[in-house]
Amino acid sequence: MVEQMELALEHYATRIAADLGIDVREMSGSGASGGLGTGLHALIGAKLYPRYEIIMQYLEFDKLMPEVDLVITAEGCIDYQTPRGKIPAEVAKRAKLYDLPVIALVGTIGEGADLNLNHGIDQYTSIMSYPCQLNEAIAETETLLTNAAEQIARLLLVGRQIRRATFAGW
Repeated sequence: MVEQMELALEHYATRIAADLGIDVREMSGSGASGGLGTGLHALIGAKLYPRYEIIMQYLEFDKLMPEVDLVITAEGCIDYQTPRGKIPAEVAKRAKLYDLPVIALVGTIGEGADLNLNHGIDQYTSIMSYPCQLNEAIAETETLLTNAAEQIARLLLVGRQIRRATFAGW
């Protein structure tokens, strides 16, 4: 399916270049959402902005940072593309300005996901606790996210107990 989508987007870019004289292949964000931004840019002149810039206009992220100990972010699929402007990587960059650890809860772990460990995400984990089809995962996202967040909270509590036991023995 990914190969078919890639071929379709390549054909899309070729037609836009041939018919409109606009090369969208290297345009930042051009492949996102199945090329929706590309179409809007090529057909009506829309200006594309990084998702993070738009979302941060509505959130007071930097005001929150001094008040937190851990940042948890989420993404449908973490992979080699995540450090190229996807929101979890951008959130991680901001969190690192405050020396905060970052965990990403993700639907799937794709090729090159480990690159994110060099871009501010300290740990990532899939919310999938059992094999299922995409439509089922989407329908159960709230429950899967809640369960994964609870598992992380429990692991943090275990870590806290280990730390106390270690320091109590000194």
